[in-house]
Amino acid sequence: MTKVFDDNSRALFSSRLFYDDIAWNGTCVRDMVVKKVTVSFAREYISTYHYTKTMPDSTMFCFAGFYGESLAGVIVFGMGSGKNQYTALIPTIKNGEYLELTRLWSPDGMPRNTESKLIMTSISMLPKQIKIIISFADPSRNHAGTIYQATNFYYCGMSAGGKVLVTKDGIEKHPRLLGIYKMRHPEYKDFTSEQLMNMYGWTYRDSSPKHRYILLTGNKRERKEMYNFIAPMIQPYPKLSPTILEN
Repeated sequence: MTKVFDDNSRALFSSRLFYDDIAWNGTCVRDMVVKKVTVSFAREYISTYHYTKTMPDSTMFCFAGFYGESLAGVIVFGMGSGKNQYTALIPTIKNGEYLELTRLWSPDGMPRNTESKLIMTSISMLPKQIKIIISFADPSRNHAGTIYQATNFYYCGMSAGGKVLVTKDGIEKHPRLLGIYKMRHPEYKDFTSEQLMNMYGWTYRDSSPKHRYILLTGNKRERKEMYNFIAPMIQPYPKLSPTILEN
């Protein structure tokens, strides 16, 4: 179960030092090396340091940046909440041609543009059939998506709100987790969603709309065709209040 995996990762993380708290004088972003890493490697950092404290079940690709032996950041890609979020933008998109950038974390004090290079280099390492990357920034967390603006994602307005599951610890989960639990645990297959929620102490909460960012990654012809679909949706970048610092 995702929560168990995340809890175990946090416990393991707390037992050892993962990155050096060092001065980065003389280090610049061109020194960073980006490598593909395992889900278990990424989970330890995401479940400990990312504000969600969770690793998505739909995770497919994970990458990490390094300055020498020191970790510079972790980025995670997966299927997101389903195909509809992609076909709503590009009706012709096919299975296997889309991904969501679901998690991004970097320690404080990294050299300038560390996250930007981590995003763009990791995207270049994804399978060539990927045509579109989508990511979201949560205004309820005081996020405007400035890192996606810095990496030239298109801003396509706000997503629709919906429902999220909330654990007893206050951690938000996607409602599809109910179906995943039933799939992974045959003993729950006859449980209703309400019974499963009661067993784990989960509740529903309304989720706020999120800022939606799009990056087109196909060849020149494909990008032009996809751009024609999203062009009417593209809006000026939202701004973060100068009194708020984005994490």
